[in-house]
Amino acid sequence: MNMENINLEKNEEDVLGDEAEDGVSNHNKSKGESDQISKVNIEKYKDLGGLTMKKLNFGLWYLEHKKTLLYSLYIFLGIIGFVTWFSFFKTFGYYIFIGMNEDDKMILEMVQNPGVDHAQVLKTSAQAIQVKSADILLNSNGTYDIVAKISNINRKHYSNFSYNFEFGGETLGPFNNFILPQEEKYLIVLDQKLSRRPNSVNLNIGNNWNKLDGHIIKEWKPYADNYIDFTVENEIFYNPRESNLSEKLNLSVVEFDIKNNSAYSYYEVVLDIILYSRGKMVSVSQYPLEKFISGENRHINITWPGKVTRADSVVVLPNINIMADNVTFIP
Repeated sequence: MNMENINLEKNEEDVLGDEAEDGVSNHNKSKGESDQISKVNIEKYKDLGGLTMKKLNFGLWYLEHKKTLLYSLYIFLGIIGFVTWFSFFKTFGYYIFIGMNEDDKMILEMVQNPGVDHAQVLKTSAQAIQVKSADILLNSNGTYDIVAKISNINRKHYSNFSYNFEFGGETLGPFNNFILPQEEKYLIVLDQKLSRRPNSVNLNIGNNWNKLDGHIIKEWKPYADNYIDFTVENEIFYNPRESNLSEKLNLSVVEFDIKNNSAYSYYEVVLDIILYSRGKMVSVSQYPLEKFISGENRHINITWPGKVTRADSVVVLPNINIMADNVTFIP
């Protein structure tokens, strides 16, 4: 072996040695870089363009399940379509086989219906207030008291009305009053100055009906009896000779006791007081009771002016509108 060959082999060994060293160095370098990459937390990666790992994962999941999602959508739309068409055909079929016949029957009934029975309408509507009598009474001072007896035959209607009296071409009024269902009462207008005493008088009433609320008042009579429950006793009339009030003045006295048996206390109860002599009305007056408490018993003594020499009957009628507001109070 000569020197050139020895040098050549040596050079080859040197080259191989260098390459080996470079390989080892590159291997170590790659291992270090891998270690550094493995230490990076990929969850903290933020793309400036808005792309995130969640979006990438969702996109991957969507691509993997795209067919399943489409099939689910087709099935959902198919169910909706089936239900819609089924409902349509069911409704349409019902009308074709049943509804058309019912419409024909209804049209036939409408054609054959004679209309609303007028007699039935009158039966269910409110009947006019009935006027029983109207009287004119002359007072000792030259004025007149006008009294009219009226009646409401309706069971479910009450009225707040206005009225006037007509006589000899003259009109007296209007006045206001009320009448409750199935009530009979007096309209009393006191101390009216008239140019002359009329032979007759006519009463004109403007009806203004209100119907009872059936949800609140089932039956009128028990309801009214619960509110209007008064007892009048010991009615006495003393003529001017018996009263001993004055020898020069014609002053009589009317006395009686009245008790409030109801469970309600009233701000005011107006008493219509009528004197009869041998069945004939001879004098009238009105007396207000204020703050009449439930269970209270009052003795009433009224000075009664006028030339009433005899009265064998004293009628006291409590007059109160229980359908009005603010009638009762709690003492």
